[in-house]
Amino acid sequence: MPYLQQEQTRAQAEIQAADAVVTSLTSHVDTQRQALVAAQAQVDVARNALTALQSQRPALDAAVSAADRAVIDLDRRISEHEGNEPPQVIGGVEPIIQPIVVGPLIRPVRPNPAWKVWKRQLGVLIQQRSQAQEAANGARARLNELNTRVAQGQSGVQAAEGQVAQGGLRLEQANQALVAARDRASVARQGLNDLVRLSEEIDREPLERKALEQAAAKLSVRTMELEDALTVARALSAQADASLSSLLRRRDELVNGLAAVIAQLPGAETAVQAADAVAADRLSELTALIEGGP
Repeated sequence: MPYLQQEQTRAQAEIQAADAVVTSLTSHVDTQRQALVAAQAQVDVARNALTALQSQRPALDAAVSAADRAVIDLDRRISEHEGNEPPQVIGGVEPIIQPIVVGPLIRPVRPNPAWKVWKRQLGVLIQQRSQAQEAANGARARLNELNTRVAQGQSGVQAAEGQVAQGGLRLEQANQALVAARDRASVARQGLNDLVRLSEEIDREPLERKALEQAAAKLSVRTMELEDALTVARALSAQADASLSSLLRRRDELVNGLAAVIAQLPGAETAVQAADAVAADRLSELTALIEGGP
């Protein structure tokens, strides 16, 4: 039966297209799953790196605190040492009381050895303070660098976690699309099986095949014509809901009539003629409705 053969060919094409989509989506799902696994591994790497960086912070914090305390202590010692500065020179006029003569005693002016010792000690303290400040600056710079790397590590973890979330969403969407494609392929196969079964039923009644083919062809053509007319009617008037509903009911009745005719293929010639008559009546009614307008 040409009509059924055409439908079988169309169904087979639909199955091939659906299978191709299923194959493509299956590969896509595998790719998304692998990407998700890789993204999760990247999260683990980023978290481990961040943990390693954060573990260095206590030691650097302690180093900065110790260096700052050393600078403060040296500032205190320098201040105390400066407050104990001795005279730079000794000698000159000194009051001396003798048993016979009372008067000033003049000694030659000379550098004070104690001041030289004091000055040398001050220089040592200042040098130590400079070294301590340099050490404190270095410790603070290392701490700041570590804090920057920790912040970068945190951003890396967040970015990796974002990739995991996006990968999970893409995988879910791919799985949903794959399920839908498999459903479409299953429906297409079921449709082909129905057509094959119907064709086999027709083949068992060869005497009536020609008449039934003609009836089915007529109904198929008229169904397509009515589909086109329905589309035109919808476009012409948005206010024709009631008439369009009636038209749809008639269209459905026609399609049901076609199904009934095909289901009754094993019947006799009189059944075929009766089906043709019923279909013709319904087609006339529907044509009148369409021509009359909504």
